[in-house]
Parts: sequence; C-alpha cells; structure tokens
Amino acid sequence: MSLELSVIIPTHNPRRDYLEQVVEALAGQTLAAEKWELVIVDNASSEMGDGRWEMGGIPNARIVREERLGLTNARLRGFAETTGEIIVLVDDDNVLAPDYLEQAVRIAKEYPQMGTWSGAIELVLEPGSPQPAEKLRGLLCERKVERAVWSNDRSHFAATPWGAGECIRREVAKAYADKVAREPRRRQLDLQGKDLVYGGDTDIAYTGCEMGYAMGVFPELKVKHLTPPSRCTEEYLLKGYEARAYSEVLHGWIETGRIPPQRTDLRGRLGVLVRWMMGSKLERKMISARARGLKRAEEFVSSQSNMSRR
Repeated sequence: MSLELSVIIPTHNPRRDYLEQVVEALAGQTLAAEKWELVIVDNASSEMGDGRWEMGGIPNARIVREERLGLTNARLRGFAETTGEIIVLVDDDNVLAPDYLEQAVRIAKEYPQMGTWSGAIELVLEPGSPQPAEKLRGLLCERKVERAVWSNDRSHFAATPWGAGECIRREVAKAYADKVAREPRRRQLDLQGKDLVYGGDTDIAYTGCEMGYAMGVFPELKVKHLTPPSRCTEEYLLKGYEARAYSEVLHGWIETGRIPPQRTDLRGRLGVLVRWMMGSKLERKMISARARGLKRAEEFVSSQSNMSRR
C-alpha cells in the first residue's frame, strides 16, 4: 500500500521531554499507521544521541542525520527521505490533535485546489512562565482560526499557512526544493541553529501559489505549541520582532533582487513619530526593534551586493 502522508520533524538539540510528547501525539493518531510515515531529521545536533529515542510504536518511523545546519536544510532532507503524497511539517515542540493527520488527508481530497494549508495553534505555557504581552503572543505562533480561509493571493496573510503543522502537496515540495537548488540564498530564510530568521514556511506556500494552487488555514487542524519560560520573556519576544523585520527585507530581496521600500516620506516619518509619542513603553520598544531589524537587513543585503560585484 502506498503512503498517503509523511510527517517530517526537523530538530536541532531538542528538549527530550518536548520531543517525546510530540512523538506520543503522533503515535495516537486516528489515521491508520500503515498509511503514513515519520522521519525525524536530526539537524547537526550535539545532544540528540541517535538510537536513544523511542518512536512510540510507530511502524514507519526513523531518524536521519542532516549535517548542514539550518531549518531549510533539514526540511529539504526530509522531503528527499519521504514518499507520501502529503507532507506535514511538525516542529519538535508541536503536539498534534489526535485526528490531525486524518483531517490533513481529508482536506487534501476535498480541496484539490489547496497546495499548502495549516490550522489553529494553541500556546501551552509551562507553569511559572511569564505571561507574554498580547501584542507579542503572535510571535510564539499563537493562531486562532474560527473558519476556513484560503486564497492564491500571496499578500492574503489570514490565508497564509504557518510552519507548525504545515501541510504540503508533494509536487509543491518538489518545486520548492528545485527553486532552492537554483537560488541557494533561500536557505537563509529560516532558523540557523539559534539565529532567529523566518520565512521558509511562507516561501513554500508562495511556491504553491506560483503553481496555481491556493494556500489556506482550517479550524479542524489543531496544534498545541509547547512553550518554555525562556521564550515568554519580553527580551526574547522583542528579538523575535526584530527578526521578523529582518526576514521581511531578506525575503523581499531574494524574491525581487531589491530591498522592499519603506516609508521615508514626511508623512511616513510623522506617522512613526506619532506612534512613538502616543504609544506605550512596549510599543516604543517594538518600534525600536523593528527599526533595528530593518537596518540590520539592509546592511546585510548591501554587503552581499558589494561582494557579488567583486
């Protein structure tokens, strides 16, 4: 029997208790075990210890090692190692609802226009964790989805799937891998060890849109995101906010060869000044973090452009 679905877990020095919960949730999926496979991609970990992990009794499960550091490298290795018509990306802190895989397959059949899709994400904070500010909770991938939304417009943020539980048709994954092979700079659009960079999951979704598919989110797909106290601090979240701005410029440069234009006219500058004057202390910190991210990205792009001219 051919496999309907492949689950890929890229991981770098994972927390054992988190990864065990992730695998345990997969072992309890309602989709028949013979219809899907699990590949954990150990991305240059120094602490994972291949062979020490129980795979929860999942019959089609194994661990592979990818030495090139970076989430994109790990995902691409997972694509190459699997065969399912639908791929589900699961982070090493994502606990899927028991029917997640079954729902992913159903959506693939009932919505043939979908190239990529994901769902609702609930934060699960450890006891004693600081409560993240409401304005920053999205940086921890919290996502409420009340109804199905899809679009083939790349600028439709509400329809853009996120990497936690992202479902991908095999042909979209192959097209994305081919695109990265042609444009290796796209490997920079995701986490590099502990360096915060974002954009790989949306890059995959945009690839599907380029192929004529839609992207979307569905409330039936539910993920719990295990979140340690260290990620709930204001300092960490502001670094994430800065990284989002950095990634925004980087993605635009890779896509178009140009730095995305920012408002530099008088009206734009006044708008920033008003937000600064009227904003709370946190909002001012967010404005500063975004400015740092944009500046850092522009400096990086400029250095890359200078190197290419030599």
